[in-house]
Order: sequence, then structure tokens, then C-alpha cells
Amino acid sequence: MNAKSLSHSLLFLLASLFILLMFPNTASAQETAYYLKPLIPENQIENTEDYFNIATSSAIDQTLELLIVNESAEEKEMNVTILDGMTTKDGAISYAVDHKYDPAQQYKLSQIAKVEQQEITVEANSTQLVSVVLKAELKNFDGTILGAVNVSEKTTEQPNEGINNTFAYNIPIKIRVNKETKNSQMNYKGINLVNNKPERFIDVSFQNPIPTIIRDLTLSFEIYKKGQPTKILFKNSMTGIEIAPNSLFSPELSLTNSKLKAGNYVLKTTGKSEGINEVWESDFTISQSDSRTINEGLDVLNEDNRAWLILASIVALLILGGFGYVFYKRKK
Repeated sequence: MNAKSLSHSLLFLLASLFILLMFPNTASAQETAYYLKPLIPENQIENTEDYFNIATSSAIDQTLELLIVNESAEEKEMNVTILDGMTTKDGAISYAVDHKYDPAQQYKLSQIAKVEQQEITVEANSTQLVSVVLKAELKNFDGTILGAVNVSEKTTEQPNEGINNTFAYNIPIKIRVNKETKNSQMNYKGINLVNNKPERFIDVSFQNPIPTIIRDLTLSFEIYKKGQPTKILFKNSMTGIEIAPNSLFSPELSLTNSKLKAGNYVLKTTGKSEGINEVWESDFTISQSDSRTINEGLDVLNEDNRAWLILASIVALLILGGFGYVFYKRKK
């Protein structure tokens, strides 16, 4: 291919890219052309308009309403479900019903909230009202119940491709029952060494036993050989963590690239936020087989091999230098 042909090909590719960017796939845009609008009730706390944040007494009897606005030219089949607040392993509040619950949790949103219609058809270019009924007698409870109403399109499977296109939105629901406690507490539940390929990490378990959100939590992790607390072999940290009320939190501390050898170790964890200033320590053991799995493919430059690698490099340089010197003398 000559220079002229190459330049024409590049111009064609750039023009094609420009057209794709300027004219996106209208079918995909049309599929997602709907949104949710919560109808804010009178007992809403603060000036929030994109989610429900209500105050109530122990006896809840209220209906929350939201609108599904379909702006597309086609009708949409929607599923409506109630999800509970939970904490992800990355330290963020999310919503689900298939996570591990805290056994001490007294009330869940999915227990006290019901949707009147779980399956809804929204006509093209129209609006549909969704009602969420809250009804319960919350005995001996002060604090926050957190969850969300989830609206998703019914799954459509494309023939012969097995591709599912599902679009979903969550509208959070935060219910403050009586008064919100100002106390914060986090219980340390221990650790578990997971060393099954390709997963190599320490699972650290915490519990928020109080019905309040823990905000802006920082966790610092240090690993040292047992009996040698001043020689830190591994460090890591997490910042800006938020933990849902009455939820479990299990961050995964990756050991990839840690190069920890077989032996007895201590994991020291420090937790700090407003109302929390704690230090926890747990012993754990890495066996010979654990060490090989954790450091598999990472031992090329360990301490035992580094000296030999340096020595071999020096010898190679000396040999090359010798050959170069002999070649130079002969040429001369």
C-alpha cells in the first residue's frame, strides 16, 4: 500500500468514527427513554426531591407514590420490587434482597413496605402511578430503616444471541422512626483467609449493630509477622466508607503481590470516623501451600533470587565486554 492509499484509508476511518459519534444507535436510546419521579410527601425531611426521606412514629400507615414516565414511542412492561439497604464489600450503601442479613436486624423495609402492583404496563408517551404502602407497628425501635423501590424493564432476550437487555432504577427510601440515634458502633467479627485460585484475599467481617448510617469511615490495614509489630510487611487502607443501618460489611483485603511467606502473622485494623476510634487485631497463619498459591508467578525477584540475578547480570556484562574488547583489538 503506497502513502496515498494509506492516507485515503485513514481519512475513511476517521469519517466513519465521526458519523458513529454524531449519530448514536437510536434503538438503544429509545429502549431507555423512561425515568422515575418521586412525589414528595408532607413528612419529608430536608429539601431532597430525588428520593424519599421521611419521619414517622412507631405506628406507620402511609402510602408513598412515584411516577414512571415513559417518553418512548412503545409501551413498556415494568417490574416493581422493594429492596433492603445493605453494604457492599467496597464500602458503599446499595440495595438488594439476595445479600447476607445481620441476624440482629429488627426491621427490614421489605417487611413493612408493599407495592400494590408488581407488574405494570406503561403505555407509550404516558405516565403511570406506583404506590408503595407502608404499614407496621414498630415496637421498641428508634432509628433508621433504609431500602429502595426498584423499577426495571422486563427482560427481553434477543433471538439466537442470548443477550438480555435490562434497565433498572432505584428510588431510595429512608425512614426515620421516632428519633435517630447519634451513637455509632462497629463490631469486629474476625477474618477468614481465602486462598482458592484465583481468589487470594483476607475477608474481614464487621457489623453495624445500630439502626443508623455510619459515614466517612476510614479503615487502615497492617500485616506484620507475629512477635514483630514494628516490621510492617503489608499496608492498605479504605476511605469514605458508608455502612447501612443494621448491616454487615465484609471488605476483601487482596494479598496479590504481597509476597507473604509461610508463617504466623497478625492483621492490625484501625477504624476511624465520627464516634468510632477502634483498633482490632487477628492472628492468621499462611502454610507452605498457601504461600506458593498466593505468590504464584511473583517469585522471580524475591530476596533469595535477587542476588543471583544481579551476579548473573554482572557476569553477562563482563563476557560481552570481553568479546567487544577482543573484536576491537583484532579490527585494529
